[in-house]
Amino acid sequence: MNKDFIFSTESNPTNFSSVKDLAIGVLFGAEFAPQIASNLYALGIAKTIGRSNFFLRYSPGFFKEFSLQKNQSIVGNDSSDISLKTDLKYQEYFSAGYSYKISEKLSGGFTLNYFNEEFSQDAIGAVFSDSSLTLIRENETETMKLWKVQVGTDYLFTPSLRLSISASNFLNMKNGSLSETNKAFELRTPKNLRIAIYSEPYPQVEMNFLYETKKAVQVCVGKTFSFDKSSFSLDANYFSDFSLTGIQPSATFRYGNICASLSGVLYFSKIQRTASLTDLTSSGISNLVNNKYSSNKAMINLSYLINTSQEKLVQFVDVVVPTSLFPTFTERFVDEPFAVARVVNLSDKPVSVKPSSKIDKINSELIYSPNVVVQPKDTASIPFYTIVSEQYFSSRHEISFANFYVTSENREADDEVQKPLLINSSNAWDGEVSNLRYFVKKDFDFSAATAKGLLAKHKIEFDTVTASLLNFLQAKILFAEIITGMLYIADPLASNDRVQFPHETIDVKGGDCDDLSVCLASFYESIGIETAFVDYKTNEQSRHVHLLFNTNLSPAEAGLITQNDKKYYIRKNSLGEEKIWIPLETTERSNFANAWEKGVEKFSNEALDQLGLAKGTVQIIEIY
Repeated sequence: MNKDFIFSTESNPTNFSSVKDLAIGVLFGAEFAPQIASNLYALGIAKTIGRSNFFLRYSPGFFKEFSLQKNQSIVGNDSSDISLKTDLKYQEYFSAGYSYKISEKLSGGFTLNYFNEEFSQDAIGAVFSDSSLTLIRENETETMKLWKVQVGTDYLFTPSLRLSISASNFLNMKNGSLSETNKAFELRTPKNLRIAIYSEPYPQVEMNFLYETKKAVQVCVGKTFSFDKSSFSLDANYFSDFSLTGIQPSATFRYGNICASLSGVLYFSKIQRTASLTDLTSSGISNLVNNKYSSNKAMINLSYLINTSQEKLVQFVDVVVPTSLFPTFTERFVDEPFAVARVVNLSDKPVSVKPSSKIDKINSELIYSPNVVVQPKDTASIPFYTIVSEQYFSSRHEISFANFYVTSENREADDEVQKPLLINSSNAWDGEVSNLRYFVKKDFDFSAATAKGLLAKHKIEFDTVTASLLNFLQAKILFAEIITGMLYIADPLASNDRVQFPHETIDVKGGDCDDLSVCLASFYESIGIETAFVDYKTNEQSRHVHLLFNTNLSPAEAGLITQNDKKYYIRKNSLGEEKIWIPLETTERSNFANAWEKGVEKFSNEALDQLGLAKGTVQIIEIY
């Protein structure tokens, strides 16, 4: 927002800098007084190291001189008058600054200016000889060295809104002694509080406002036009301290690392061409470049930026992550983001952002999410997806963290953020019945191998059964081999549960309704029998789940298994074909017939008769 950063200790007392690495510049100026005078105003250099920025400016052109005639004179030996005068010279030799980036939003710094003030006074001296007294002109010169220190802080609300608060003349250090007469000519250094707001309300439109407690204001409006590798800016800065008003228009052209700016100062208030002793002793001057004795001027600023470090085009605003992660919900994280970030484009062009993340203990390498294009100076939401390693398994909860990265056209990440994350045990479940499907799929290889082994013992039965009854018979046999005789453990609260994988249920020979339904569904699905969970959620404290499986029989074939049309449910399969589905209560472990009867009783009552499916208190959830 500050195009003249190399020469800005006056307008940038906090030394806030956008220099990425190194910048050097030169400033030429010309004043349109009765005699046009041009000279080198300043040479400057700025360097950023880590979070610190250093600045140094040599300013030979920042000076002001006055030569004032006194009301006294002496008569020389040739009877001519010799006028007495007072010469005043104010010179800034150099200025320096330092700022430190405390955080991404907050920075603080200071600048200091070194001045030399020289006051030469003519006086009448007397020379005595044997016969006469001669009056002569003598000159007395006094100097004062002055250090002016300004401190302040900047807060970046957003990349396009910055607040700066600083104290001018926070500390003034002097070296030298002056007579009472010359003290009246010293530079004025009143303490002053300065508040400035730098904003970009619209892309490439700049509006700045500055107020000083010494009753001075500045208002700046600017517009930037961006091209492929260059940009062009027009600005107008109005300033007033109620005794001096004017406008500073400027035009800036940037191409790559080179910046050239042409600006001028046009004063509206009446400029005093001459000064009297009374003027300088009563009001004095506090600014060597802009004061009531200044003339309209033009300036050329040439800068060169050396940027060996990559320029940050995008950065994080925030990242929202879940309080915990369920590692078994592997496939869910491919379709649904596990975290969402807000990212801002800092540049003046659209940027394609490549998001990536890595969860410690979960990912062995970076997981890349789809690219998102963010418009200039805009903020966008970016989803992060992940893939849980197939080899990951933990029987306990673990404290971990996730690293998030956003990369633009740079080879390295523009910005990164780390967030803490609780990884639940592999058996942890969030109580959502729809997420039981992940436990079904996780143990699929085990279920398939075990199911085939169990069914192989019944080969003779399969060879003699009608083909259309194959699914029903396989389901009946697997229920008898797996569920019959198992132990049942009461179901804890669904919101705080642990679900066993099918191999664990087989090993311990028992489980609750979730464990038994997951185990049977995994065995059925592994041999091609389509299943679904029935979620009974009449109230949160007593939720229940049982299984629904597809017999692959058409409604016309229902008589092959039952003459009671209330003992089955007709619904479409994955191909859209109407088939007969049977509800099974897996907690009824005595035999298949009883599990079928109990399942039908509950399903008919709550899902159909009480309109649970219509009201949403009963839900059928596909596993695939």
